[in-house]
Amino acid sequence: MNKFIFIAAVLLVGCNGGPNQTNIEWITNMMDQPVVKSQGWIPDEGDKVQMRMPPDGTVSRGHPPYPYMTDYAGAEKQKNPIGGNMSPEILTLGHKTFEIYCKVCHGPEGRGDGKVAQYMNVKPRDLMSAEAKAYSDGRIYQAITAGKGVMGGYMSQITDAGRRWAVVNYVRSMQRK
Repeated sequence: MNKFIFIAAVLLVGCNGGPNQTNIEWITNMMDQPVVKSQGWIPDEGDKVQMRMPPDGTVSRGHPPYPYMTDYAGAEKQKNPIGGNMSPEILTLGHKTFEIYCKVCHGPEGRGDGKVAQYMNVKPRDLMSAEAKAYSDGRIYQAITAGKGVMGGYMSQITDAGRRWAVVNYVRSMQRK
């Protein structure tokens, strides 16, 4: 029995390559695996990227699909779940979000005179005009979410619907001034 333990110990020590050396690999498939980074490409398949688009109809957890992407009439009828809530928390959230995403085009006061507006062929809407003041909350939310005209939608940047509604309330607060 002692000879068996001695031989097993010698064999186990023999598997070690020594200090500052790699171990002897018996099963190399486990040590050397092909790796493709998430935003890389598959070398064997040309320019085919590794990241895959989700299957059609997939819904992200916690982010239900927006039903009015192309239904502008339906979007205008949406009720603002925080309509009339002009609490400091909501207005602060709306203001911060407006500053990040809207101010560059619509300007600090929403007059369509942002820093990049002068370079645009189609000028941003003046949110303080009588026409914009007559918009329903749903229409403003639709423009933020899905875009309108040359303005792209911000649903993928402002993923929380509550933040988009907070921007609507913030715009309404600016219109009242």
